[in-house]
Amino acid sequence: MTSPHFWDRGYRALDLTASWNAPLTLLDDVDASFTGERSLYGLPFRFGDDIDGPSLVRVTGETEIRVDDDCNWILFAHALEEPDLFEGAPVGSAAARYTVRYADGGAETVPVRRRFEIGPTPRLWSGRPIPLDWGQTPFLALPDAQHRLMHRTCGRFDAAGARFVDIDDPQARSPYVLPYRFYLWPWHNPHPDRRVAAIEIASAGPAVLIGAVTLSRLAEDPFGRTVSRDLIFTLADGAGPVGEDVTVGEDFAVTVDRGTATYVYRTVDDGSMSSPPGWGGATSPRTGYVKVAATPSAIVSLSVGGTETSTFTWGALLGAGRIVTADGTEWRLPEAGQAWIRGTVVDDATGEPLPCRLHFHTPDGVPLAPYGHHTHINSDGNTWNLDIGGDVRLGQRTYAYVDGEFEGWLPHGPVIVEAARGFDYVPLREELTIEPGQRTLELRLRRFHDPEADGYVAGDTHVHFVSTHGAELEARGEGVRVTNLLMSQWGHLYTNTEDFTGHPHTSADGTTHVFAGQENRTAMLGHINLLGLRTPVRPWCTGGAEESDLGGGLETTLARWADECHAQGGTVVLAHFPVPNGEAAALIATGRLDGVEMIAYDDYNIEQYYRYLNAGYRLTLVGGTDKMTSEVPIGLVRTYARVPDPQAMDYWDWCAAVRSGDTVVTSGPHLRLSVNGEAPGAVLTGAPSVRGTAEFHSIFPVGRLEIVVNGSVAESRRWDSATQNGSVEFDLAVDEPSWIAARCYGPGEGVARHKDVWERPIMAHTSPVYVAPGDAYERTDEAVLTEMLQLIDGVEEHVRTRARTAWPGPVDHRHGSPDHDRFLLEPLAEARQTIRERLRGQGFRPTAQ
Repeated sequence: MTSPHFWDRGYRALDLTASWNAPLTLLDDVDASFTGERSLYGLPFRFGDDIDGPSLVRVTGETEIRVDDDCNWILFAHALEEPDLFEGAPVGSAAARYTVRYADGGAETVPVRRRFEIGPTPRLWSGRPIPLDWGQTPFLALPDAQHRLMHRTCGRFDAAGARFVDIDDPQARSPYVLPYRFYLWPWHNPHPDRRVAAIEIASAGPAVLIGAVTLSRLAEDPFGRTVSRDLIFTLADGAGPVGEDVTVGEDFAVTVDRGTATYVYRTVDDGSMSSPPGWGGATSPRTGYVKVAATPSAIVSLSVGGTETSTFTWGALLGAGRIVTADGTEWRLPEAGQAWIRGTVVDDATGEPLPCRLHFHTPDGVPLAPYGHHTHINSDGNTWNLDIGGDVRLGQRTYAYVDGEFEGWLPHGPVIVEAARGFDYVPLREELTIEPGQRTLELRLRRFHDPEADGYVAGDTHVHFVSTHGAELEARGEGVRVTNLLMSQWGHLYTNTEDFTGHPHTSADGTTHVFAGQENRTAMLGHINLLGLRTPVRPWCTGGAEESDLGGGLETTLARWADECHAQGGTVVLAHFPVPNGEAAALIATGRLDGVEMIAYDDYNIEQYYRYLNAGYRLTLVGGTDKMTSEVPIGLVRTYARVPDPQAMDYWDWCAAVRSGDTVVTSGPHLRLSVNGEAPGAVLTGAPSVRGTAEFHSIFPVGRLEIVVNGSVAESRRWDSATQNGSVEFDLAVDEPSWIAARCYGPGEGVARHKDVWERPIMAHTSPVYVAPGDAYERTDEAVLTEMLQLIDGVEEHVRTRARTAWPGPVDHRHGSPDHDRFLLEPLAEARQTIRERLRGQGFRPTAQ
């Protein structure tokens, strides 16, 4: 046992052995109580260690504890034995009287009051839904249990919700777990130069339990009252636990024994700024930061993978502002001044508030977020179905969606701000200076291009998990007028069920529409987006895992879902065309699709689209994000559809525009195509030659613009230095029925990419204009049609021989047909017949390549 006169960095735990007179069994859940020498808040305390024998000081009358030492503070670990506070005893009433007697004969007497300096020791509260001691701890004392961070990356599934609060909260557990036993009350000695002889404890009625007493010779408040501040560290070469080079990551931890420290995060790497700014960036691999609140005597330690690599005293850093520890790690404290700022973001031309997304960071790379938003979404970890809505992370830079106004703390001095609003405004990056006394901040964004002046309105065909109102805010911040929020099933997870209303949710200003539709899914047959549903089309998913229940049966098909959607006046889009590549051929052959969806430009996917176009099918191209994480902003891939009146447009107008075929899919550039004055979706007949124009306007640099005819590049223009505006004019002879589309790409052969989770390329692609030299537009490609038949055969064989369609007992299916197999297979037979009719000579047959 440590010597009773041992001082631990300014603190000494008294030995109360001579005063112990009661067992620990007076406490509830005694087996979970701590005993012996303990460190609480980094301070030494000495408790009894005999569960059944005397290990507590129980005072019902008076008792004395010998001290015989000088001190600045006396820390009492004490509690009341009975919960009389919860049985009518008034808050603030005297429970005891403590008298400190000095060696010179003087004394100081202080009252110990209920809910001020002391409180009842917690109970298990059996039979009560809420523990009565929760929320009623003493005003002037701390529970003996300090907040501690949960494990950063691991934990039980049933603690997933609590994981987001960072700290382990025992009172949130079920069954209830006692979080503490005593309250730690620090008494400030007004006469630190006078030696304390003893402490007299006198009960004012209730039994007082003294678990431990500790002295302090330091002037510091033992538990500290200073608000946390940023601590920045930079690793030296070979700063790992065995001398290897490491980078800051989730295996790094900063701990403080007499205070608190948050998780370690990497700082922003300002040199990794996107071009244009406001679209993501990286973090600094060897520089991290943590927020620390500590007393000057506290020891700060850095560990990597559980191995301590660096240690120093907080007071030393407070005095110097910068130190380098023995391992070469540099530690520094930025200036601590800060101001609570009320900010606005406005349109530079009109001065009107402008929804957008914002990111702030200091020159040291510490990210800052408006109040109510994250600096690091989900600790920089995975975000599938987590932390969805309100914020977005691009690369390792987190942005907050704000509705034209925000407020929160910003530090005095220089601050870097990034702001972006979709593809229509020039992204902002600016270094500001926050002056002492400053209270407000205005940011101005300048419009780059207005697609609605041409009638084109942005929508996202494919969004998951975010709430309706969250989708509205995020969409307005990205300049997306229409968001299709899709319910779906993922095994036993059903998402956005509560958002379905059968009509659009429209923002207060009438400009932004969110419609909760469905993505109906099967693993083999495909996924299909049902937009504009008035009533749900169930089941949402079928055919077993991964989409439906494990071992579930095949209840219906995409074709049947499409029919139900169309019967309601809805719009049908094949999700992330063409995969899962099952029923796609049958849906196209039977005209059940209003559009095929691109979520990322990929050579395979676009070539499949071209093949169907070459076979004579007129397919509208639409764009959606398939957003399932906070690492994808709504509208990163979007559809621009031309409506008659953008100002008066409602949700149904936009869906009708999609069905008309005048669309552009883009992940950045505003691309326009005109052929003989006609827009995409148009059919021109009697046109032996055409003249056309394609042009783009883009906040992202573009490297090339191409005109595609029947899948081949007919005209191309490249820029040695990527540009934000460009065009190409073309004249084409039309000697066969042909489709013409335009596409453009970000610079580089690999194409510049976004910093979303899938690193999607920056590009744009129009739907085609269809032209024919004769009086009808008809094409046929025997190879494509033959493969379509093979796909249909494959789906049929899957349904007949592999799909789970044999229910173990009598089944009355939702569709009501007595012949379930026939219900599933009829659309395939219909598709097969239409394709065979084409093969019998309908339409133009292009020359084999």
